Amino acid sequence: MKRREFLRKLGVGALAAVGMPYIATAQARPVKLAALLPLTGPFAFAGNAGREGFVDGVDYVNEVQGGIGGRKLELIIEDTGYDVAKGTAAFNRVVSRERPDELLFVYGDSTGLSKALAPEVARMGLPYSATSFSSELADPKTYPTIFVFGPTYSDMMEALLRQIRLQKGRAKIALVYSNTEFGRDPIPYAKERAKALGMEVVHEEVTPPAFTDATPVVLNLRRANPDFVILQGYALSAEPLILRTAREQGLRAQFMGTYYSAELALIQRAGPAAEGFTVTYHNAYWYDTLVPAVDEMRKFRQKKGRDTSYRPTYYMGSLGVVLAVAEAMRRAAGAGKLTRAGLVEYLEKLGDYNGLGLQRSYQFVNHRLPYTKLYRASVKDGRFNAITDWIKLA
Repeated sequence: MKRREFLRKLGVGALAAVGMPYIATAQARPVKLAALLPLTGPFAFAGNAGREGFVDGVDYVNEVQGGIGGRKLELIIEDTGYDVAKGTAAFNRVVSRERPDELLFVYGDSTGLSKALAPEVARMGLPYSATSFSSELADPKTYPTIFVFGPTYSDMMEALLRQIRLQKGRAKIALVYSNTEFGRDPIPYAKERAKALGMEVVHEEVTPPAFTDATPVVLNLRRANPDFVILQGYALSAEPLILRTAREQGLRAQFMGTYYSAELALIQRAGPAAEGFTVTYHNAYWYDTLVPAVDEMRKFRQKKGRDTSYRPTYYMGSLGVVLAVAEAMRRAAGAGKLTRAGLVEYLEKLGDYNGLGLQRSYQFVNHRLPYTKLYRASVKDGRFNAITDWIKLA
C-alpha cells in the first residue's frame, strides 16, 4: 500500500506499477533519419539547400501528417564538407551513437562517400540513399538496402543522347566532367551508347570540380568543334563559367547537363550564355504551383514564418526523399514492421505514391526511379521550361 500511495502522489497511474511506463516510453521513442550533407566545401550551396528541404519535410511529417505511427520523426544532420574521410567519420559517429531500432535511414552526400560506405551499409541492413545517382549503387543484388531516388547518371545520359539523336542523328559530342566519382560515373556508358547511336565523341575534358578560368577548356572544345557538349559532375561550381566563356569565344555547340545543373542559379550566373542549355530533371520546380507538394509547402512555410520565395532544386529533391521515406515508414508501421528490414520492404512497394507530385512515381526498378524530363533554359522567362513529357528509361 505504501508503494501505491507513493506512486499516486507522484501522479503515476496504477498501471505504472506493473511496467506500463516502460511500454509508453518505447512507443514514444523517435524514428530517426540522418542526413550527411556538404554544408561546407565546393558544393555547400547544394548541401544547405538540401538541409532546408530535410528540415521542412520532417517538420511537415510531424506537424501535418502526425509523425510515424504515433512516433516522432527526428532528423540528424552532419556536415561532410564533400570529403569522403569526413563523411565516413560522420557516418561512424551516427551509427555508433544511435539505436538500430530508432535509426532507420541514412542519406549521404556524394557518389564517393556512398561507394565507400556501401559495404558497411549492406552489412548493417541499413536503408540508405544519397545525393548520388550512381549507376553502381543501383544494384539491389549487391546493395540490397540502397535506393537511388531518381534515374542514374547513366539514365540521364541516355535521355540526353536520345534528344541529341532527334536533333542531329550523327552528331559530334564532347564530354566535359569533373575528376570526381560524381563526374566520372556515367562517362563509360555515355561513350559506349553514343557510339551505338552512330555519334562520335570527339573530345573529353577532365577538370577539377571548381576552377576560375575556363579559357583552356573552351579552347580545347573549339579545336574539337563538337555539335553538343555535355557537362557532368559540377553542381553549378563550373557550368556558368564554361557557358560564359564559350559564348565569349564564339563556340556554337549546344550545351547540356544532368540533374545537378538544372537550377535557376545557372541562368542567373551565366546570363545570356545560358540560353538553350538543356538538362535532365525529375522533381517539380518551386514555380510549378499546380503541383500539390509545392502548394502545400508554400502554405506550410508561410505558417511557420519561413521564406516562401523560390526554393532551389536541391531543396525539392531532399523534400521528395523525406516524404517518400516517411510514407514507407508509415506503411511499415501499419504492418507492424517498422524496422530497417521492414522499411526496405515498403520502399520497394511504394509504386502507388508520388510524393504529392514531386516525382512521376516511386516505383523503383533495380532500386532506382528511371524517369526524367528534359528542360531547356529560357533567359527571357528566367526559368527552365519542359520540352518533353516523362521519359521512361527502363
